[in-house]
Amino acid sequence: MVEMEVGAAEKKSNEENDGSLWEIFLPRMVLRVLLVEADDSTRQIITALLRKCSYIVAAVPDGLMAWETLKDRPHNIDHILTEVELPSISGYALLTLVTEHDICNNIPVINAIGIFI
Repeated sequence: MVEMEVGAAEKKSNEENDGSLWEIFLPRMVLRVLLVEADDSTRQIITALLRKCSYIVAAVPDGLMAWETLKDRPHNIDHILTEVELPSISGYALLTLVTEHDICNNIPVINAIGIFI
């Protein structure tokens, strides 16, 4: 009976090790986020938090710059995180542009009324 308990514990330990070892062979997916935030300090804080989570972040202060970034390199953005009230082009207008554009319309957009830290 003691041997079975030790064997079960040893098997569980090996399974845990095997589970963590095979992960090193999988490619890591790095998410590229376009952050659209008008407030400089909030944009810097959110950028730092996203980078801490291993995201690649392109941060811009307004909707027009976000749209220019998307038009120039839509395949380099995986997600868009934007606030609703922005200078030049609102978050809703940006969402409309993205959904109507053939290349960008599959990029998920998160519109936040306010991003609070």
